[in-house]
Amino acid sequence: MDAYFSNRTRTHAEELPPVVIENPPHYTMSTSDSDDTDRLEQYIRDEKGDLPSSESIVALANWLYANEYFETNDRVAPTSTLKDTLGDRLEYGINTVLDHLEEIDVVAEVSRGSGQLILHERKNEGFFDPSNRDMIPLLEEEVSRFLEDLQEQESRTLESEDASDDETPSVADGGEPETDAENAEGEDIDESEASDEEDTDDVPTTLRAVAAAALDVDVPIEDALTNPTDHIERIERFDDVVSAIIESDEVSRRREYEPMGWRNTSNKWVLTRTAKARKENESLPG
Repeated sequence: MDAYFSNRTRTHAEELPPVVIENPPHYTMSTSDSDDTDRLEQYIRDEKGDLPSSESIVALANWLYANEYFETNDRVAPTSTLKDTLGDRLEYGINTVLDHLEEIDVVAEVSRGSGQLILHERKNEGFFDPSNRDMIPLLEEEVSRFLEDLQEQESRTLESEDASDDETPSVADGGEPETDAENAEGEDIDESEASDEEDTDDVPTTLRAVAAAALDVDVPIEDALTNPTDHIERIERFDDVVSAIIESDEVSRRREYEPMGWRNTSNKWVLTRTAKARKENESLPG
């Protein structure tokens, strides 16, 4: 069953079962039964709590701490290890979660190799050979999921607008005509709203607008994602679109699809000194 994904809240989504990650006996994922405040978890929620992936973000940070992948010792967690261990237990892709943690200085990348692969994040399937034609059906499925989401959201918007128009009674149907005062007041409101709209003109507020901004092309989104004969170009375009949707505060996914594009294979990750200090309720390093 397709899940409804929101980039802001889960109020419209059917909640998935909570992630349960086994940890050493001395460590507990939740601090709700303790009087001590988990400053690291609170910090992550303050910074990323509006994202649907926030639970996965917290869970990965806690797992790194529990397994002592610290910047202060020699233990590092390769991306491949994180995917093998946690890939099926987190609701969101490891790369997406790591990107969010790196943005807020909770994890640090300690090495980067030249090896790359094309990763199908939703199924955690990688391809090291760019000419591998087995990628194409996976790409077409992801693109189809996005286009279905796009069409459904636009149809709902049109239906909502039609319903709103139907509910407004005309004068012939018994509605009251506007007076001159009301017209004048309406003009004032319109001018105010127009001013507000000018401030937000640069912020895409629909799925199509976010996708179009990510691609910056002159053709319809449908053509931009399906017409290129080079499947690598199609993969990179789709990756850009979905990444932009995930990062947007204005739009939500209502179908399940994840980025599919180039990923580094040799990345290694650690919990930063600052994150470790927050977890242990110590003074933050200067």
